[in-house]
Amino acid sequence: MHMLIPYVYLPRHEDPLFPEYTYGDTGARGRKLISALESGDFVFFHTTLRGSKHITAYYVVDRVMESARAAADPAIRAKYSNPHLKARPIKNASPRLADDAVLFGDPIRSRILPRALPFDRALAKKLSLNISFHPGKTDTQTIASATRAWRELTKRDVKTLLREINRWEAQFPRATLARSTEEVAEVLERDIEAYLALAPATLGKDLTLWDRQFPLADGRADLIFQDRHEGFLIVEVKLGQIGRDAVIQIRQYVKEFKRRTRNNVRGVLVCAGVLPAYQDEISKQKDLTVLTYGWRMHVQPWVRHA
Repeated sequence: MHMLIPYVYLPRHEDPLFPEYTYGDTGARGRKLISALESGDFVFFHTTLRGSKHITAYYVVDRVMESARAAADPAIRAKYSNPHLKARPIKNASPRLADDAVLFGDPIRSRILPRALPFDRALAKKLSLNISFHPGKTDTQTIASATRAWRELTKRDVKTLLREINRWEAQFPRATLARSTEEVAEVLERDIEAYLALAPATLGKDLTLWDRQFPLADGRADLIFQDRHEGFLIVEVKLGQIGRDAVIQIRQYVKEFKRRTRNNVRGVLVCAGVLPAYQDEISKQKDLTVLTYGWRMHVQPWVRHA
């Protein structure tokens, strides 16, 4: 059986735990994990991002185990951190622990999507979910209501979702910033900005591009990313080395955006380095990260031009 499972991120109970491809649940859902899923089945996860539904990952099932049984294996406890494996009273395990299960995804075939797939009306209509859209409710509200509980997927649904994921990702070419030796000096801020927009993992884990050139009272933020904790990362790109002015600018952006969203907001400066006169001052800044860009040398066959 293939499944479509919703989730809400909770800082104290992070599950699904995507970095290790695990997911746990209890009660009727735990029993369903054990009884319904087999090795090779697909489980697609979806959640709400920026007010819209998105599919963020899928696991190809490797195995499902009762949490108590899994936690009793020292090798599993040493490797995995899923909250359903922690502090289990193995010796005097209650029969109810059979309702507590952990799904382990195949680490090779499972995927965390670098760009979450929008779960909109167009996608819903391609699946066998029979979701009816009516006036008076937004598409997001309708989809959220219809998929609040776990939904079963057909083999055709799985093929459709995998195809749509491939189509979606094909719109965003692999991030590159190719320059010849002569062209390196000609790189522009917008080149670095475009690269970072396509490669959020360069800046940190689990970041999703929220907006580019976002207007603020004191200017425009080059890039804004959102993390899985619903916090924001404001990125300002500067060519060359930076000084105090760049720090003041990013701090103003962070302060204003924090006031607007009332969320956690961090600032990042991407530059070639820090001017010597400001290194001590900037190194003491809190809630501000400075990253430097550089260039990797590569060699390639020489070709004679006609």
